[in-house]
Amino acid sequence: MKTVNVRDVRNRFSEIVDRNEELLILRRGVPVMKISPVSKEDLMRYYLSKAQEEAEKIGLSEKEGLQVLDELRKEMKDEGRY
Repeated sequence: MKTVNVRDVRNRFSEIVDRNEELLILRRGVPVMKISPVSKEDLMRYYLSKAQEEAEKIGLSEKEGLQVLDELRKEMKDEGRY
């Protein structure tokens, strides 16, 4: 795993993000945080939680929400994105 210090993160954040790799962040040579790319599982969890929040706002039942999710999965599979 590559390392980068806090100063470099502050000064070159966009460049670091564009690398899309797991990094260990050091402060004065001591590891303080790890940055890692978002996985497909992370994305799915994020979008599902957002969908659930929105569904609650508009009063969508769980059954209706699952139907919408199934339709979305089929569309994504057909397009090769799932």
